[in-house]
Amino acid sequence: MRFAFMLSRMTYAKIENNFPSRMEWLALIAIFLMVGTVGHDPWRNTEPYTFGIIDYFYATHTWLVPVNAGLPFLEKPPLYFWTATIFCRLFGSLLPLHDAARLASVLYMALTTLFTWKISQLFFIQHPDRRTLGWISIALLLGSVGLIRYAHELATDVSLLSGSTIAFYGMALLACRPESWRQAGIWIGLGVGVAFMSKGLLVPGILAIAGLAAWITLPSLHTQKTIKALAVSLIIAAPFFLVWPTLIYLHSPEMFMEWFWENNIGRFVGFSVNRLSGANQPFYFLRIVPWFAFPAFPLACAAAVMGMRTEQRNPAYILPLTISVAGMAVLLISASGREPYLLPLFPPFALLAAPVMLRLPARFLIGWNRAMIVIFTLGSAIVWLAWWNLKQPSGKRPLPWFADFAGQWLPIGYLPADSQQFAIAIAVIIALLWIISFRFPTRSSLSTAYIWFMGAFAVWGTISTLLMPWIDETRSYRHVFAQMREAVHHSSHPHAYIGSYNYNESVSPMFEYFTATPPPAQYGESGNCSFLFAITERNAPQPMGPQWHLLWKGTRPLDEKNEELRLYENL
Repeated sequence: MRFAFMLSRMTYAKIENNFPSRMEWLALIAIFLMVGTVGHDPWRNTEPYTFGIIDYFYATHTWLVPVNAGLPFLEKPPLYFWTATIFCRLFGSLLPLHDAARLASVLYMALTTLFTWKISQLFFIQHPDRRTLGWISIALLLGSVGLIRYAHELATDVSLLSGSTIAFYGMALLACRPESWRQAGIWIGLGVGVAFMSKGLLVPGILAIAGLAAWITLPSLHTQKTIKALAVSLIIAAPFFLVWPTLIYLHSPEMFMEWFWENNIGRFVGFSVNRLSGANQPFYFLRIVPWFAFPAFPLACAAAVMGMRTEQRNPAYILPLTISVAGMAVLLISASGREPYLLPLFPPFALLAAPVMLRLPARFLIGWNRAMIVIFTLGSAIVWLAWWNLKQPSGKRPLPWFADFAGQWLPIGYLPADSQQFAIAIAVIIALLWIISFRFPTRSSLSTAYIWFMGAFAVWGTISTLLMPWIDETRSYRHVFAQMREAVHHSSHPHAYIGSYNYNESVSPMFEYFTATPPPAQYGESGNCSFLFAITERNAPQPMGPQWHLLWKGTRPLDEKNEELRLYENL
């Protein structure tokens, strides 16, 4: 008997060794959250104006009015900006300020991952594969195509995702363990408050609609404990909804109306969209969600269909389904629409999809995993090959045709100043983690989730390490403004004030950051300035009078915006 017991333990250990361990999962998640987050300048479109606000808070030690390049920017509440400013104060002496600020995204993504795990352990508590379903949920969330990019950006959408996931956890706690109504109310209130202070009323509205639908559907919520939890959540959320909006109103009623009426109500209903931009197109979100939330969304759709008859009283089915449906419905009728608006729906998609993974036939999993191993290995190898060619001087590239092909997206004449030793080391670690994942059984659902997440990250991570200097060269304004400063230095007025012909919420904060000068005043407000900075399209005619002489013009390499920066000197 003792021998049989030892043999069974050895067999179990052998089986466990053929699956990703907890440490492998945690290491992968940690590396995923960091790689691509630091090591580059603020990138257009979202990062320049987001960092402009953070830099203002950091430099002025103020906290109330978000200001970007000298002008109030009241599109979003300031919670993410505040958090990033705190990280600037903590790590600004160790990292470039924009990298320190971007650590706020690491914090919020870590919270999103943690609370997605906690929701999975509530939903699948009776399931024999509870922990497996938890890891699958995490892999489907972080491995979603759209999340991989936005998780690493300076963007309020990241804290919005975190807040919605925390509120989702509170709702799940109330539905699965009604006796924990106090804790449930606290988490709901905190999550809704964070979501509101991240981006306004949209996601709190979605959660309210989903909560009402869940209350109608789930008998377990038809108790006084639900009312008590709601009361607690209102108390917790009240400071988020009252303090900053009230202070803004007291500071300036016009600013309050700009934020509340124009950027919340107006963007949703549509009367301010033409002025503020970002108009939604018919069925836009239905067109992009299949690939943007891949692979979680297709699996979630399958789960929704399969559970229609048997899961109607199951919180693990109803809660993510109601949030998903309410979210898609609200986004489809919204007058404004952009890709990242979908991010708060990713945790519900992942948690709906996870059980479907366990029901996929072994033959499908084997074929899928083998295909993914080939595709992601080939993708990573192409990145390494592109990097090797780009590192060689012109005329000495081993595959010049390949370098020319990569030149459609990367500046092939550029060579980074440093040796990239640290980036190469990280890329090698990512490659080793990817190769190690080949040992996992291809017929396992858990291994399938890990292989997808690891493979997608292997390609992303290799790009974000080896090719980062070339990507940064095309998406950063640092070198453009360095050229402009050089032109001013050699002009006849090297210390003169620079005015601006027009304002741009992305370019202007980078002017201030990279030139270490105040943002230029608008033309007509700048007095008798010697220079005028203009943002135009390429080959556009001179927008000012004949007294202005074109001193310099420049653009980012391979700029897809048809954008040209110009500096005119007053003769």
